[in-house]
Amino acid sequence: MKIDEQNFIKYLQAGKEHALDYVIDHYLPLIKGVVLKILGPLDINESPKECCNDILLSIWKNAKKFHGDAADFKEWVCVIAKYKAIDYYRMEMKKKESPSLNIELIQAESMMYENSSLEEQEEIQGILSSLKPVDQKIFIMRYLLDFDTEEIARQLEMTKSAIDNRLYHGRKKLKKDLGGMPIEKSV
Repeated sequence: MKIDEQNFIKYLQAGKEHALDYVIDHYLPLIKGVVLKILGPLDINESPKECCNDILLSIWKNAKKFHGDAADFKEWVCVIAKYKAIDYYRMEMKKKESPSLNIELIQAESMMYENSSLEEQEEIQGILSSLKPVDQKIFIMRYLLDFDTEEIARQLEMTKSAIDNRLYHGRKKLKKDLGGMPIEKSV
């Protein structure tokens, strides 16, 4: 059996390993490109390889769900690659809780608290406690320690747009939780 552009989808859906070899030969550079674009800023060694393997496994397992031609297949592969890479990105971000940053934040928080009353400290902690831990760090760094978003992004090893998004959604959540009171005055 000769696998080519006209029949590889049919053979892939039939579970023929040669069709998967065809996919690897023809679509792996595309998959790697998508993965590296998303995971590139993380500076990690093994995750891009693992992610590519998971993408290929997902293509193999879900081939029967695909309906379309070779052009549609390319888009389908890109979508799978994108979402798998995003999943890996999120997992890596959870792993990368920086201990040195925690120490810096603890020291900075203690300096900040020296200048505020116990009531204010408890109020700030109460307000921030409804946020996820990483969002709490971002809010402390931005609004209490007056870091700019680029510095926060660098220290947390995130993109500037991710920091901006977390700040936006966090302010929105806190505003809702505080009954519409402006965030800048309360945090």
